[in-house]
Amino acid sequence: MTLFKALATVAGTAIGFGIAGTGIGALLGHFTPGFFRHQFALRDVENLDPLEFGIGIGLVNGLTWGLVIGVLVVGVVSWRETRMSRKGRAVGDHA
Repeated sequence: MTLFKALATVAGTAIGFGIAGTGIGALLGHFTPGFFRHQFALRDVENLDPLEFGIGIGLVNGLTWGLVIGVLVVGVVSWRETRMSRKGRAVGDHA
């Protein structure tokens, strides 16, 4: 895996998960506004805008999980490519 592909994979998963998290948070904030009030111990619950809170929480969680998943995918693919290239050298030519 080239450096460009690795960075594109991490960035792509972070952006994709960020968009998905934002959408899920917005849907929760819009359709179930009491969800965030019950799930989080907030001091000023009356001034909480559930849609804004859902978008923010969804975006942060989506980006975080996207980065984690992207790094794991790059790590596994790189590890596999390294193993395959070593196995090919051990079985093939002894140059």
